[in-house]
Amino acid sequence: MVLENASPLGVERVPLLPAIDRVLAEDVVSPRDIPGFDNSAMDGYAVRSADVAAASESNPVRLSVIETVGAGRMPTGRLGRGQAVRTMTGAPIADGADAIIQVEKTRGDGSTVEILASADPRNFIRPRGEDLRAGESVLAAGKTLSPADIGTLASLSKSMVEVYRRPRIAIVATGDELIDIDEVPTGAQVVNSSGYALAAAIREAGGEPTILRIARDTPGEIRARLEEALTFDVMLSTGGVSVGEFDHVKSALDSLGLKQLFHGVAQRPGRPLKFGTVGNRLVFGLPGNPVSTMVCFYLYARPALRRMGGFRKLSLPRVIARCAGDIRTAPNLTEFVRVRLTRGEGELMAEPTGAQGSGILSSLSRADGLLVGPAAATTLKVGTQAVVLLLGGTETVALDDTVGFEEPRRHMN
Repeated sequence: MVLENASPLGVERVPLLPAIDRVLAEDVVSPRDIPGFDNSAMDGYAVRSADVAAASESNPVRLSVIETVGAGRMPTGRLGRGQAVRTMTGAPIADGADAIIQVEKTRGDGSTVEILASADPRNFIRPRGEDLRAGESVLAAGKTLSPADIGTLASLSKSMVEVYRRPRIAIVATGDELIDIDEVPTGAQVVNSSGYALAAAIREAGGEPTILRIARDTPGEIRARLEEALTFDVMLSTGGVSVGEFDHVKSALDSLGLKQLFHGVAQRPGRPLKFGTVGNRLVFGLPGNPVSTMVCFYLYARPALRRMGGFRKLSLPRVIARCAGDIRTAPNLTEFVRVRLTRGEGELMAEPTGAQGSGILSSLSRADGLLVGPAAATTLKVGTQAVVLLLGGTETVALDDTVGFEEPRRHMN
């Protein structure tokens, strides 16, 4: 339901370096051959292979050195019989030469050189167009740009590139108990840690987060902050989506024209999640407890932000792991258990990070992933296989352990 309301935002042209990790929105074709000339793969001497066909250490062939060519310079003459051109790595090959003899197989470095080995034609010569040919497709739209892609685009002289626009996300934290990061909590106050965790997760997902000023628990202040948030592509609010006396978010969103698509999901943590739209703006009403906030972000908001930014892989990667011990889960709810992953006897083993309370953010910080506890089970016995959704920064999982990015599908009852 979330993804049915999310689509790529559009295209913008950005300078090359800031395009790293962005999604390419144009097909790129090489305008020329790269490299644009035959060049040497080694420091050595450009020769005619026929001249050195009988060369060896016991039978060296003496050639006249007519010039030295370094990278960035062009040879000035044509190589004739019995001649050689001293040629540096990356330097163009002189006309008439068809092989490079590496310097280690030569003697002398003056006006003559002794060649101590034979060479086949094209020996240590990198041909024109070896990397790319003029008119060749280089990168296709939809590619997430890597450092190597940035280098390739630079070789094509593309200083600007078309990419999908990053979604802009407003984070609205509500609650009289909240204070900002540079304040010291006293009494019943708590620092707005969820706002910063969300902002970091949004950046990791490819979005541009803005943490708005904390909204106090009054209808007027909450409405004002939500109106500001609705100038962004996506609004994430934390707290105020339950049924408490001071939960004013619902009435404020209703007055702003929210089309609610669901409120409440059969999972733990994160049951009170709300989702809807105001016009073409996506609105996520995330629960107030920090772990619930982050789990709901990873499961619901992150795939939407990825799609809006043009990405094709939307969901967290997943692996299969065995339970290192018995794991209790909630009855009739899908439970997402924070787990550490270790490797034992060639398999991944999952163990809870400790107490699983929805207010224990450190339990998520210590986790490699979220183990999916099916609603039909109340205990996953030791040795049971389970799906684990991988979180960012996981180092215990090799690439071949992942079982793919299974995108969400709508389940019709």
